[in-house]
Amino acid sequence: MADSYCVITGSTSVIRKDNYMNVNKPRYTEEQKRQKISKFNGVYYNGNPDDWKVSRLPNWMQSYGYLLNEELENKLPSHYRRFRQGTVVMIDYGVTIGNELGGKHFGVVLNNDDTKYKRKVMVVPLSSHWHRGYIDLGYDLMSGINDLIELRKGEEQKKIDKLINRLNEFNNNHKDNHFSFLDEEIKFINDNGVKSFPKNNYNVEFNLSENNDKLESLIEDIKQIDSWEQYKNIFNFVSFAETAITFQKSISKSLDELKDNLSQMKKLVKKLTRYNKQSYAVISDIKSVSKLRVAKLNRFTISGNARISAKNLDKIRQGVIKTIE
Repeated sequence: MADSYCVITGSTSVIRKDNYMNVNKPRYTEEQKRQKISKFNGVYYNGNPDDWKVSRLPNWMQSYGYLLNEELENKLPSHYRRFRQGTVVMIDYGVTIGNELGGKHFGVVLNNDDTKYKRKVMVVPLSSHWHRGYIDLGYDLMSGINDLIELRKGEEQKKIDKLINRLNEFNNNHKDNHFSFLDEEIKFINDNGVKSFPKNNYNVEFNLSENNDKLESLIEDIKQIDSWEQYKNIFNFVSFAETAITFQKSISKSLDELKDNLSQMKKLVKKLTRYNKQSYAVISDIKSVSKLRVAKLNRFTISGNARISAKNLDKIRQGVIKTIE
């Protein structure tokens, strides 16, 4: 392959292009690095903690350091969330200089061609306070968020109803389950030291609101005995009890998850009171940001799930055109 060169005008020097970047990479000693960061360290360690930027520095440096290390070690994801145009996202702009937008702000995705392979997304930040040049979006953000909450509430209620139906069906199908034991089976159990085994017969009952510790302990004691499975009634009893306990735990776990989801929704509703205002698009601060700056997403966050209307997207579009004309 032919060599390529970079000729620097006004100089007789000719530098190979593939070495150009290396020539311009600064190389500092450890002492020089410490000197260059001394001003920052002074602000970081001794700055006024009541100052917003100073108070945010530790968390921002932790986040920045973590992401930079992931990048340098080639640990960044190869695929990213794909955002539709108009999606509301929470962006961490970090600690900035002067009047640059900093901190965490909601923003609206402007890209109309985003893919999972793109690492950046263009965002217009949102504000709840009007300033000259801002685009009034009315209560569109709140409308989108309310729609999201209603959607999630409906999804969770369907899951709850399904679990209740499963539980009712199980109880109806097995409410008359009754286990009787032969004298030789009772003797076998007693001879092996299982004290809590029923004297003659047993009805397996369980309640989702209670633990079945005694029943579980009984089953475990029986299964410690050699050849317990050779006794038909004992085997049937253990098999059913284990199935019932497993089913109970499965339902309980699912219900706990649903309760946690509903708890997250309540927190989301509470958070909405802070944003129950008109929203304004800050046209002057439109910029492309790494998708790594987007707040962690799940089904219950505003970020990544709510969208603004096509009408307000057009308002933003017209505002951008007006700014650059």
